[in-house]
Amino acid sequence: MSTSGLTVTGRVASRDQPGGAHRAHDKLYFMQKGLKLELMGQAVAALIREQILSGEVKHGDALRLAPLAEKLDVSITPVREALLQLARDGWVVHQPNRGFRVVPIRRDSVIDTYFMWATAEGELAARAATRSNSESIFVLRKLDAELHKLEDHHSKHALDLNAELHTAIHTMADAPKLLWFAEAARRLVPLQFDSSFHSVPGWAEINRFGHSAVIDRIESGDASGARTLMFDHFQSTCNLLVTWLDGLDFWELESSPASPPANEVG
Repeated sequence: MSTSGLTVTGRVASRDQPGGAHRAHDKLYFMQKGLKLELMGQAVAALIREQILSGEVKHGDALRLAPLAEKLDVSITPVREALLQLARDGWVVHQPNRGFRVVPIRRDSVIDTYFMWATAEGELAARAATRSNSESIFVLRKLDAELHKLEDHHSKHALDLNAELHTAIHTMADAPKLLWFAEAARRLVPLQFDSSFHSVPGWAEINRFGHSAVIDRIESGDASGARTLMFDHFQSTCNLLVTWLDGLDFWELESSPASPPANEVG
């Protein structure tokens, strides 16, 4: 079985191998087996984290090993590893003799996540300003013009145009590590807000008119200006998100007990 470029094979016992070679083979086998379990645990953790962020799993919900393993069609071991990892990361709390429970998403954590996202996106815009050309600017202007003309910004098409524009900036920036950080932050935004913008009051105006000034700075090669305006652009959407969640009483469970230190999880 191939796992992330590594091939994990079944154990082959060979009495013809010298003792040292046989022990080395056994060591490699168990290392590969451990890696496979670790990767499975990470994959399961990502699935559970996505359920928490989407609201499918609510704050305070108990997470049981056996039902989760059955639902995800995996053994209990990677589920337990996943929950322990999520406990170390602060997504769930492990209570002795009671299992795992989802902890609230903190308001300040959402603001911090957006700050990191805005920072990465601002730097991507700055890089794009140093690498733009007439062809790439034409693409940005075309997409921006479509956003200006679009009447219904409460639609999937509005989201798609927005995504195309930002993807074009990312392509211009040619900074894969920065993009990785931006994408990591985006995935941590709760309730999949990035795919629900069109339903949030105030977002239509930002989507219609919020990109032109950034494109101006990119076209003129003003990296500092592009960085600042793109950061502000994302912070504006952060304000919309927090205000929206405030209205939903999303933080009402925030006073629940915090997760214990990692060394107490077991």
